[in-house]
Amino acid sequence: MKPTLSSYIRSTIGEIQKKKEPGPFITISREPGCEGYKVGDLLLEMLQNTDEQKRWRRFKKEILKQLAEDTGVSEEIIEEERHAVPNLVRDFFKGMGKGTVPDGIEIRSKITTMIRSIAIEGHAIIIGQGSTAVTNDIRNGLSIRLEAPKDWRVVRICTRDNITRDQAIAFINDQETKRAHLRRIYEQSNPRVPPFNLVFDNSTFTAEQIAQLVFKAMEQKKMLGK
Repeated sequence: MKPTLSSYIRSTIGEIQKKKEPGPFITISREPGCEGYKVGDLLLEMLQNTDEQKRWRRFKKEILKQLAEDTGVSEEIIEEERHAVPNLVRDFFKGMGKGTVPDGIEIRSKITTMIRSIAIEGHAIIIGQGSTAVTNDIRNGLSIRLEAPKDWRVVRICTRDNITRDQAIAFINDQETKRAHLRRIYEQSNPRVPPFNLVFDNSTFTAEQIAQLVFKAMEQKKMLGK
């Protein structure tokens, strides 16, 4: 049986803590509508082809999925609570009811622990989840940011999801608000200026070109190893 992410981290935490040199790892942040997942998939393929031990892994939604399994709470609720603005009344009544739903602080703390463990262990591509902010103090990493003009992203989302322009704009606005709130929370405890090592305009560079440029940057930083 394939081990879960949590069980894997628990079984290897001792070795992770003993590592003298963390990483290598990549974090990919992206504006809604940019090709972060595709860049991650392409980069994973390139890295695996150069690594005889095939150690590289890519993490998308696996972290949230694992946390949902650990807590018995749906991914949708965890995602909602993670982005939720603190509400004293809501939290008070939730506490009175002794509910099992973890609050945003608990969720962010668990996700932070998992992401940092993955980054320190190394050979990981982590997409989203606030991974850039929570790992920016860990050596041997490279943080990537994908941005693009809003109109370009709107057109791409309309085509990708087969929705109207107004629906795409509403989706982007909602996602940007949530991500900005989450980013402010993470950056309070672990600030870095500038926040990213490399920023790409996804409307100018294709996913394939970005993956190739990131791979070249990793070569120059000697992150590929033997």
